[in-house]
Amino acid sequence: MKHSLLDDPLLRIRLPDNTVQGASLPQILHQLTQDDILSFEALQAHQQQPWHSFLVQLAAMAVARQAGGTRPDTAAGWRDALVGLADGDAAAWHLVVADVSRPAFLQSPVPEGSLDDAGYKADVPTPDQLDVLITSKSHDVKARRIRHPEPEHWIYALVTLQTMEGFLGRGNYGVVRMNGGFGNRPLVGLSPDLSWGEHFRRDVDVLLSERDALSERYTLDGPALLWTRPWDGAKDSAIPLADCDPYFLEICRRIRFRDDDGDLVCWRANTKGQRVDAPDSLNGDTGDPWTPIEKSSGKALTLPGEGFTYDRLQDIVFEGEYAQPPALQFRDSDGGHMYVVARALVRGQGKTEGLHHRIVPVPDSASGWLQEKSRRERLGERARDRVEIVDEVRRTVLYPAIGTLLGGGDTEAIEFDDVSPWLDAFDRTVDARFFEALWASVDMSDREAREHWESLLWKEAQTQFNDAEDHAPNSSTRYWRARSSARSIFHGAARDTLKYAFSDTS
Repeated sequence: MKHSLLDDPLLRIRLPDNTVQGASLPQILHQLTQDDILSFEALQAHQQQPWHSFLVQLAAMAVARQAGGTRPDTAAGWRDALVGLADGDAAAWHLVVADVSRPAFLQSPVPEGSLDDAGYKADVPTPDQLDVLITSKSHDVKARRIRHPEPEHWIYALVTLQTMEGFLGRGNYGVVRMNGGFGNRPLVGLSPDLSWGEHFRRDVDVLLSERDALSERYTLDGPALLWTRPWDGAKDSAIPLADCDPYFLEICRRIRFRDDDGDLVCWRANTKGQRVDAPDSLNGDTGDPWTPIEKSSGKALTLPGEGFTYDRLQDIVFEGEYAQPPALQFRDSDGGHMYVVARALVRGQGKTEGLHHRIVPVPDSASGWLQEKSRRERLGERARDRVEIVDEVRRTVLYPAIGTLLGGGDTEAIEFDDVSPWLDAFDRTVDARFFEALWASVDMSDREAREHWESLLWKEAQTQFNDAEDHAPNSSTRYWRARSSARSIFHGAARDTLKYAFSDTS
């Protein structure tokens, strides 16, 4: 056995004094509880979410099942808990285990007896080819860019693959914690700080407090690390979802590492079904602590390529169409300034549609509103009204006015795409200022808040209209007619739509 995550300093971390040192997995868990880690040196941007979720789920199960409900206060305590979680087999925490009848880290035992008999192939030369990141253009993220990988590169790629991957063709099935094979696993939650340690500690506490509530759906002493069980890839060898621990760490692919004269070689084999047996009607609703669930359909959120736009995120935060995941719910221990953290890697068919990461600061003045249900509902209603006003400004003010400008006085000849550059620019400004303006309105009366918001929209609408006047192509013979008609439409529609921006008090 080689490359022990329990004992070897395989993972480089940056400490608060800006020094870098190698650390084992138990040391990392201990230092996260002390908030002593600034960053993980080899961790790529798209691997941050799966690594955080992996550490939190692992710690929550270790604390609940092996440490008596209390976080270990030493690295040695964490090590004992991790070994216990693997049913006492330390092999489960080694990257290379020559005996394929035993587990290795995120690698299930091979019941066929050998990799050759099981149909494994050594066709993954670099960690970035093992990873979930699919690029269609070389200028996005180049493939096979890690020429001389260290164990930590393989570890991060393996965690990302086994806990976040979806369907990628026959024989390559995905994880159960997403809505469909082409879905994605989002992370939406709160954190008192943006450090790794603070986010880790709060989420571990959330999972521990929610654990008993999931006992009706899961088995509290069921399989926790699914790679410790043999897997031949057959459909009938899938582990029933209800038999698992609520925070089970799954694997979705058959992977084994071998050591070839000091170099790691990754072997893989196809499967005939998913590792976890879950009904199709589940739609990704597994009780994942970071995944919003659509109220009407019971489906887990699949983030589209546009990402966490202001209108979508406010719908999640204020429980419009989505039920808040536990990690996004305020707790009694939360106080003062908080952050909404939202992440997702959006997958597509044979491509990646974007890595989305959004952080929304929540000031002290707004935190109290979000903690109290009645005030949160009132603020949510205000947020939804603001989204509707923005849409109305786009449809009834900017679109017809700029369309008239471009069409020389005639909007019928204009396609939506012709006007979209200015509408998109308007949306980007609204997106950047939406939550800041919403939090600023918590101490305002409804009228004051409406005047403040509509005045902001009126100012930005003027900016985009003026830019269109200066830069939009137009016919010289119809220039004045187009400008006159466009201005008339713009100002008339604005006064009808944004009445409070033109009120006496504003």
